This record gives sequence, structure tokens and C-alpha cells, in this order.
Amino acid sequence: MSPLEPLNADKIRVKIADLGNACWVAFELATGDYLFEPHCGEDYTRDEDHIAHMIELLGNIPAHFALSGRYSREFFNRRGDLRHIKKLKLWTLYEVLVEKYEWSFELAAQFTQFLLPMLEFVPERRACASDCLNHPWLCS
Repeated sequence: MSPLEPLNADKIRVKIADLGNACWVAFELATGDYLFEPHCGEDYTRDEDHIAHMIELLGNIPAHFALSGRYSREFFNRRGDLRHIKKLKLWTLYEVLVEKYEWSFELAAQFTQFLLPMLEFVPERRACASDCLNHPWLCS
């Protein structure tokens, strides 16, 4: 036995091996991939691509919210549509989990119900930490 190994190592169910990217939570921890991995293109910035990924996964950003930011005119036209990225491929979180990661329908539905409230665009509608901690998905 290594002097650094705890005496009850056989009872440990989870070990953290690498904290190289210590911000991994929720989706990244569950799949091993980033939820959004934006890149810049010839006609758009990395930030606009990030917003496009969010819209593809979560649906349209409410126009009043999209247009309320200091830099909104860089990314959105006056109708709240992206300025430079026109073609979006809508792919819900549930579909991503089932199709890309081959999760069961039940597990994908449970995880989607857990994660989506945290990803609400409008902060007042977003889940708070206590709501998340009490979610059935964490308790199962």
C-alpha cells in the first residue's frame, strides 16, 4: 500500500484524477465534452458562434433580452436575429444526448430536465442553486 493511499480506499466510489480543467460541471462531467465549443469563422467571431450554439441547443433568445446588452448590436439585428450566422441547426439537448452520446431515453430525459433550467437565457427564469441541489436527478 502506498503511504498516500487512504486506509479505506476500497470504499471510495469516485476519485478525481485530474483538475486540469477545473470548471467542468454538469454536461462536461457527464459526457466528457464541452457543451459549447465555439470557433471563429471568416464572417463571424468566436463570441457570435458561441451565441449561435446556444440558440441551436436552447431555442431563440427572447428579442428584448438579446437587444438589451451593451454589445448586442455587434451580434444581433434589430429583430434579434444573429447578424452574420444565418443557418442554424436546431438540436435539442435531449436529442444530443440520445443521438450523439447514445444515452437511454429515460436518462437523457432526466438529465435534460436537470440541466435546462440552469441554461435559461433570462436570469430571472434561471434555476437557482437550491433548486438544482434538490432535483431528483441528483438524488437518483
